[in-house]
Amino acid sequence: MGNLHNVHDIRNQINLYFDNALGENEKQELLTKVDNDPRCCKIFNKEKHFREFIKNNVTRSSVSSDLIQSIKDRIRII
Repeated sequence: MGNLHNVHDIRNQINLYFDNALGENEKQELLTKVDNDPRCCKIFNKEKHFREFIKNNVTRSSVSSDLIQSIKDRIRII
């Protein structure tokens, strides 16, 4: 059970890293762990490649400027 908890913690730290939510010390600790632990390195690279795939292959839908203006107008009313 402790091993599962550890994997969950590693995944959580990696997600925080890619979300730019870690402090400098935490980033360095994680990168050191990635360099020294093959399991952690595998999880890190898998997440990195997944995020790169999403970034490069998923397009965001565009929104018309009329819709944006309509939302802004409604916000001003409130």
